[in-house]
Amino acid sequence: MKCIFLLSGDYINLGAEEVVSLFDVKDYSLKSRLIIFDFDKLPENKIQRLALTKDIYQFLFECKIDDLIGAIKEFGWNSIYKDNFCLRKYNLGNDETTVKNLINKNNKKLINKIPRYNNKKFAEKNLAGHIWKNLKNPKVNLENPKTEISLFFLKGRVYCGLLIKKVEYDFDARKSHMRPFPHPSSLHPKIARALVNLSEIKEKEILLDPFCGTGGFLIEAGLMNIKSIGYDINKIMIKGCKDNLKHFKIKNYKIKTKNALNINDKFDIMVTDLPYGLNSTAMTGYEEENWKKYRLSLKIQKGGFYKNLEKFYLLFLKNLRKKLKKKAIIVFPSYVNYRKILKQSGFRIEFEFSDYVHRSLTRKIVKIS
Repeated sequence: MKCIFLLSGDYINLGAEEVVSLFDVKDYSLKSRLIIFDFDKLPENKIQRLALTKDIYQFLFECKIDDLIGAIKEFGWNSIYKDNFCLRKYNLGNDETTVKNLINKNNKKLINKIPRYNNKKFAEKNLAGHIWKNLKNPKVNLENPKTEISLFFLKGRVYCGLLIKKVEYDFDARKSHMRPFPHPSSLHPKIARALVNLSEIKEKEILLDPFCGTGGFLIEAGLMNIKSIGYDINKIMIKGCKDNLKHFKIKNYKIKTKNALNINDKFDIMVTDLPYGLNSTAMTGYEEENWKKYRLSLKIQKGGFYKNLEKFYLLFLKNLRKKLKKKAIIVFPSYVNYRKILKQSGFRIEFEFSDYVHRSLTRKIVKIS
């Protein structure tokens, strides 16, 4: 079956990569917010894991805008029709325009460019009428249709799909401020979940986060029935992480007060957001305490923050290289030379994505193997 995944709209490239990684897709096309590929059967457990996909459709056809009405008339709608239907229309941007001449009160011509998909010819009601005429027992239901057909207009073309699944989210309930132990540096839960999926981890595999903090990755992994291990050097963070996991009823995990440079647990995949406070005044008390301990363990002298941070990252990655079985997803701050550090530690970059946070910080999300 050919599928259309409608991405949620934010983080489009990351959302596409999440789908490709989770469903192990080799051949696909990305059209704005649409990612299109062939798949024999979509596993329900993987659909439920998605973070950055809005809806999933069965691909019906694609055509030029000018050929749309003909394509609708020719399609065998009875083969996909159940009980009732509705038609929805989406503009995904960069659509072709048509020129309409208008006359003002002074008989001067005004040129008004309007999107072609907004012509009366392409109005939802008019297009739905063509489908109606092709059905044996047509019924319309705009509120809760059994057959929901969508048309996506993009760059002079139209992609038609039959809705087969709406992806449900509950991210707001898991935002940092909703947890028993919040922390301002925590990633948004939908990004945390997307990164876990990006790692290609399967349900029977083990995820390690050696800088687990308040447990954002461990929460999302646990909700997807993935066993996880978390380290943090700060005992207060560890306690807070445990409180958060307990709050969301996560059970399949191990949490340890441990230096991330001393990995000795068995794991398959690593997903982590590295510590990257810019300076001691910008860091929280927990982060400052962590950095002091790491500096002592690395024998790094005080001063030269960026240089010291890169030294720490390099040492961590060289140790990880010896332990990692499969993939790792690492979040770096953009102000370090992460490509150089990864190359020096023997890793290959498979995918990278920039996440702008504020003027002083852009996160670099990197998938490595």
